[in-house]
Amino acid sequence: MKPMPLTTSNDSRRNSLDRAVGKRRCSPITDYSYHSGPFGESSAHYMPVHVRSLWHIAGDYLKDEARHDFWSEATLFAFITITAALPLINDVRALIEFVRAISSH
Repeated sequence: MKPMPLTTSNDSRRNSLDRAVGKRRCSPITDYSYHSGPFGESSAHYMPVHVRSLWHIAGDYLKDEARHDFWSEATLFAFITITAALPLINDVRALIEFVRAISSH
């Protein structure tokens, strides 16, 4: 169903203010009586739905698309993880020494 355009405007105050400034704004026309078409005769709900699990999607990705990049990405991930873990281990050691120093008093 196509929207029917509105031809009258009851907002004369806004139009007079826009004319006073020297420009006229045109707002989009909204059809408040729009109804979407019926889907009763659609055959889409009779289509079989094949839901694949995340395990199968990930397996297909690793098998087909990411096989050649997997080891380089895994090595880079391990390097970044170790690089981030070393300062955290050092902070934990410093915190343990700080707690020992406070608890001895």
